[in-house]
Amino acid sequence: MATEKTDVVIVGVGAAGGIIAAELAKAGMKVIGLERGPRLKTEDFQLDELRYFQRLDLRPNPKRQPVTWRPNANARANRTNEQNNGNQAGGGTVHYGTLSWRMHESDFRARSATVERYGAAAIPQDSSLVDWPLSYADLEPFYDRAEYELGVSGKAGNLKGQKVDGGNPHEAPRAREYPMPPLQVDQAGATFESGAKKLGLHPFPSPRAITSQTYQGRPACSYCSFCQSFGCFIGAKSSILVTKLPEADTTGNFKLITGAMCYRVNSKDDRATGVSYYGPDGSDNTIEAELVIVAPFIYDNTRLLLLSKTEKFPNGLANSSGQLGRHLMAHIGARVFATYDDRRINIFMGPSAQRHTLDDFNADNFDHGGLSFIRGGQISVAPAALEAGPIGTAMNLPMPPGTPRWGAAYRDFMAKNFTRYLGITAQTENLPYADQMIDLDPNERDAWGLPAPRMTYDWRRPNERARIEYLQNKLEEVARATGATKVWRAPLGQGAPGAHHEGGTRMGSDPKTSVVNRYSQSWDLPNLFVVGSSTFPTMGSGFNPTLTIQALAYLTADAIVNKYRKSPGALVQA
Repeated sequence: MATEKTDVVIVGVGAAGGIIAAELAKAGMKVIGLERGPRLKTEDFQLDELRYFQRLDLRPNPKRQPVTWRPNANARANRTNEQNNGNQAGGGTVHYGTLSWRMHESDFRARSATVERYGAAAIPQDSSLVDWPLSYADLEPFYDRAEYELGVSGKAGNLKGQKVDGGNPHEAPRAREYPMPPLQVDQAGATFESGAKKLGLHPFPSPRAITSQTYQGRPACSYCSFCQSFGCFIGAKSSILVTKLPEADTTGNFKLITGAMCYRVNSKDDRATGVSYYGPDGSDNTIEAELVIVAPFIYDNTRLLLLSKTEKFPNGLANSSGQLGRHLMAHIGARVFATYDDRRINIFMGPSAQRHTLDDFNADNFDHGGLSFIRGGQISVAPAALEAGPIGTAMNLPMPPGTPRWGAAYRDFMAKNFTRYLGITAQTENLPYADQMIDLDPNERDAWGLPAPRMTYDWRRPNERARIEYLQNKLEEVARATGATKVWRAPLGQGAPGAHHEGGTRMGSDPKTSVVNRYSQSWDLPNLFVVGSSTFPTMGSGFNPTLTIQALAYLTADAIVNKYRKSPGALVQA
């Protein structure tokens, strides 16, 4: 068994871990990062749909690293391929679609804002909806830093409280404009924009972590269309792989160990002492560290703490609250498709994030009075299932009612409509519920012999069903307003979690009801930090979580460097 010593060990160097690694290394701390997959280079990526979209080469292999799902505690769990995470240095930022959203001000106080506007009875009795332990104002400087250091293109809609034409009118105030202008508008975006404006709505270009012009030595996007599920072959995608990891390297204080499967956070009494991991050769290794940061995707964040139980923490490390693994959330997708006889849309062209969006029906941006649900969803053109190049686009187009998926009728439909259809999606919020959770599967093990993470989850609750129906109607209204010849709904899922999984190590102000504090620091072991979307108390509306993950990572790093180091081993104070 090999043993190393360092100041900081970070498990997972993706959206959160990569940022913290660079920031702590720049502050002079010796940092070792552990990554289960390889470290790839820009030149390694190819425009290969079979490899990246069909075989999901940049994501965990479900045979070696299974995740299981069951709709309720009485059902047996089965393996699921709905894994959103990455399997290489840089994590999911290597292959993600790059949408980079700030949350609304009211998203950070979802419970209080709902009660103030509609009364406590509007919140489902079984929901564990809460406020965040920090505000938008607390996080705004770190949102700004993430946008500028990583490189995000977009158009401001609210500069220091002043509304700006062309941006999101529902946006929270920002200190300055985006560092780059939006990507070019494609035909899908222009069609969507024209229809939405006819209805008096407010479409705008979505913010993307893609360079729209030369930025920090990286080239502008080439609009190749191989984006979602793909690594960028020119480095225009602002992934952690090409932004923060090179920054960490230049300090001389950062070491990355790839092929490392961490299976335990070691601890003694109220202190984390390091981690143990299996090397690529099967060896059993230990890293002793003054500071332990757990930063993989939510399944592995939760599983690692559950696997690290001790006599003092028999239900999982850092789990004196009993909240570890609970309040699992995921975005619920609803889609509508439209075809046109008078124009070509070419939805498969351009990057996956080259889309337009509506925020009008997201969060609490519209009046829910008289409705049977709270919260909402983001509506946008070009749904994620169709962002995989021409072949993937064709394979994922649901046929209109009455049209088969094979034979002459299928052939004729695709021959006519492949370049003439539009997809519009509602990415809807999922309220937290304590019985939606992650635990250890007693029947399924991974390639290292460890219990697989098991999700118990079913989104089909009254609040969520009512919200989906409401938003599906809005999707159809927008599609018809674009002048479509035919409009139809795609089938809904069967209750399994969709995109952007969040929760499991809830952040809060009370150690009795949360796992970590506002700085992602464990209440129980102050030298243990757990970062990523697992800490989200709520979903933050229908917005993708990555920019908020990154802003929180900057906040955590700042707290460690400027507060924690002044009194190591103590809880960081506000």
